Amino acid sequence: MEKVKIRHFMPSIKMYKDMVQHEVTYFQYHNNTRFTISSRLIKTPGLWVNHWRSVPYVYRWSPEEERILPEHYKNSCREFMTKEPEPVHWRPDPQKYWEDIDSGQRFPVINAPIPVVYPKECNTGLWGGEGIIFGYFTKVDPKRQKKLPTRPRIWLPELMKRVLYSEILDRYMAIMITARAQYLIDEAFGLDNYILQTHEVDLCSRLAMTLKREMLLALANKSLYSDNPVKKEKIYKKYEKFVIPAEEAEWIGLPMYEAVEKAKALEEELYPPQPLKDLYLVDLVRRLKLSASAS
Repeated sequence: MEKVKIRHFMPSIKMYKDMVQHEVTYFQYHNNTRFTISSRLIKTPGLWVNHWRSVPYVYRWSPEEERILPEHYKNSCREFMTKEPEPVHWRPDPQKYWEDIDSGQRFPVINAPIPVVYPKECNTGLWGGEGIIFGYFTKVDPKRQKKLPTRPRIWLPELMKRVLYSEILDRYMAIMITARAQYLIDEAFGLDNYILQTHEVDLCSRLAMTLKREMLLALANKSLYSDNPVKKEKIYKKYEKFVIPAEEAEWIGLPMYEAVEKAKALEEELYPPQPLKDLYLVDLVRRLKLSASAS
């Protein structure tokens, strides 16, 4: 088991109430210990998408980059920043109202998710949606029968290193995972099914998105098991429902800086830069023709 190293973060009760009730943000420049409780509305197209939940990575692009990035990649980025993740540390109440036993009055049910912090370490493993939770607890002194002052507490996920196998990539990998991630992999009958059928919001890991991109590219290009045609056809038919075009698969889960570099390279390939002397020559010939026709 490996402990997650984070910096000391002990917010006061007033700070916690401000973050939850009044949407105040503390430690906004510290990614590992940041509560971001704000609007989830998308601002002007081309700007980064605002979000209320903490995530290990975000997608931001400028209006200039908005023009060159492909539409399917931008749609997946917006979906990641706005889609609600699957509840992990809490269970929502499906009922719309609850009834008071004494008065019989009905009140609306409010499902408020627990703020979860995802540090940068979860990008190198599979945490199954788990993260770091900050909270408070009270303790009663058994000798004095007196309640002690409220104390802050941090709940960390238990990590363990396990060796996982990918059928599509034909590769064994030693990855830091949680018990919930191991359960989800077993429930999906393998690492490949878990990675391919789980949304990016619930994977919440750069490593998982890198594996998904490699798997989808191997399926799209049929580059798996080149030395064994029989097994190649068997594995391809098993995961055929996840096949997408290679033009889209190569953009799955790309970090923003890699996506921008890739988009710029494609734009230069389609529209190579033209020297100024050629432009000036074309303009000179055009003006000479106009002068000749006028005379």
